[in-house]
Amino acid sequence: MKKILLLLLTTSCMSIYAQTPAPVKDLFTVNTVTPKKGQKMAFEAAWKTHVAKFHKEEKTNVYEIISGPNAGSFHIVSSARSFADFDMPRSDASVHSTDLDKNFFPYLEQTNNATYRFIDSCSWNADVQAESFVVTVNHLKQGLNQNDYRRETARNQKIQKLMANPMMANFSWAYYEQLWDGSDQVVVNIRNLKEGFKSLQNGFFGPPAPPAAGTPTFRDRYTKEYGYDAWDARTKTFDGAVTKTEQYLMKWRKDLSSQ
Repeated sequence: MKKILLLLLTTSCMSIYAQTPAPVKDLFTVNTVTPKKGQKMAFEAAWKTHVAKFHKEEKTNVYEIISGPNAGSFHIVSSARSFADFDMPRSDASVHSTDLDKNFFPYLEQTNNATYRFIDSCSWNADVQAESFVVTVNHLKQGLNQNDYRRETARNQKIQKLMANPMMANFSWAYYEQLWDGSDQVVVNIRNLKEGFKSLQNGFFGPPAPPAAGTPTFRDRYTKEYGYDAWDARTKTFDGAVTKTEQYLMKWRKDLSSQ
């Protein structure tokens, strides 16, 4: 009997553990660094040396901001992580930090650190590979329920799929929410420009086809899917939701990224 009970208990525990979902790796740590004036090339050389020493086995992408007040700064982006990964410090943390202190930070004017969560339901064709990007940073009004904002943003994508507009196949973007941002709630939309910056030219994808007679509007589709009360709630959610917007161009620096 003891053996049977032990077997049942072991089987039960194994079942519970088997049902535990694997940690979701949808978090990205972004270090934004600005080289000192006249030190850009020295910064790049120092970073390449650091990557070769410490980041061969992990994917780290580097993007250069090329427009706006922060042009010349860089985003150093870690590979996708889960919350559990924050509990696992680097085995070479001391040596890694010492190398940064001695050989990297002296070339920097300033640094910034933030963590973002990728939201797939609010993104569109996010797996498209690109080397050029338009980044839109929206600051949401204080007190706004970010869950409502996220829900309505996700519904936008769903309705666009239902409408099956062929022009939407030309677009791709990834949506992120900044974590631990306090009262200044920040969401970031990164548009992937598969064809490069030239695709921003008006008419690059050709003139949009006029909708066929009787084609339902976005509102028609939305209210059919969610109802008129939901449309009114959507309007209230988006009305004045964004208090500040920043937008800039950036490009992927393959030569500075770990391969």
